[in-house]
Amino acid sequence: MAPPAATVAVLGDDLLREIFILLPTPADLLRAALACKPFLRAVRSAPFLRRFRRRHPFTCPLLLGCVVHGPRPRLPTRAPHLLPACPEAGTHRIVEGGDFTFSFLSRADWPEAAGNPWQVLDCRNGRVLLLSRASKELAVADPLTRRWVSLPARPGIGYALVADDGDSSVFTAVCISRRVGAPGLRAFLLSSAELRWAEVASLAEQSDLAGARAMQANRSLYWKLVGGERMVAFNTTSMEFTVLELPPFLRQIGFDIIEKGEDGTGGLHLLTMRGFCIEVWVGVKNGTGGLTWTLVEKSVRFHRAMAEMIGSEHFYQHTLDVIGVVAGAVFLRNGECLFSINLETMKMTRLSPKEKCPSRLIYPCTIAWPPSFLNPTEQGM
Repeated sequence: MAPPAATVAVLGDDLLREIFILLPTPADLLRAALACKPFLRAVRSAPFLRRFRRRHPFTCPLLLGCVVHGPRPRLPTRAPHLLPACPEAGTHRIVEGGDFTFSFLSRADWPEAAGNPWQVLDCRNGRVLLLSRASKELAVADPLTRRWVSLPARPGIGYALVADDGDSSVFTAVCISRRVGAPGLRAFLLSSAELRWAEVASLAEQSDLAGARAMQANRSLYWKLVGGERMVAFNTTSMEFTVLELPPFLRQIGFDIIEKGEDGTGGLHLLTMRGFCIEVWVGVKNGTGGLTWTLVEKSVRFHRAMAEMIGSEHFYQHTLDVIGVVAGAVFLRNGECLFSINLETMKMTRLSPKEKCPSRLIYPCTIAWPPSFLNPTEQGM
């Protein structure tokens, strides 16, 4: 009988990955990877790890909660903090071990009485992009390990952090700024390998971004434009801008761009809430160069559940704000109340009922994927 190692070697990395992709949870994959060196070598593949995450959107990566950072009029700026998404013991221990106030970041030249100098700009795959109001420098920080990287200052009107779901040690920062001397937008990109800003694209667009916060899916970033009729997309692979028409009903309500399917094909998907129902729309290119939008999913109404959690039925659907969709959950803000809805079970939860969330600076946060010991080697790429 052949020894076990020889039997595994006969299977080969590609066949092992086809077996491992069927494992139901990230925890099962981690246990398999630690079983033997051939298994670990097979799993340490960036394309495979990206594919595994897309195949398991409800369990990978682990959702921690929301980083909340809100300015307070005439008061010192409060430090960012985390509102946990669930009371599970394992998640609670992870959160307790982190520093979501980012006290480990530099406070040089910033008076103590002025509060916290760091403003959260984006949060992706366990990393947080922040701006120092004192020095104007940027930083990418991991609140669980307390490790951070300083980035050169780059003035802008929109920022985003792009993570690599196949290697958690890799990131890209994007800054959108106005063109000098003419209307339009400019895109600057910084990679974790070089830590230098480089201008990569420009767009002669008359409208400004409606907000600094970016939506993200399929290696592209999206910002709604002022007026709400269109949004601008920036593809981080092709380094190109595109302006896209939005359905008329999205002018006054929030939404998020989401990924659907393992390969991300099949059109551009967005999720919003109308009439207290979650709706998913798909935009497919038409013959005129625009998008034709079609409703493809609609949930039950959440009015009664939300009213019970708020303790009053006197609120309106137009006050609902979609914060974002992360790890199989959509986060919503109604007034000063923050909710999450699990998109698999459709269970609604109110995050931290005793704390109000008046700020729009709310960023869903997950643990990094993949874990550092699975980050691919050069041979695994």
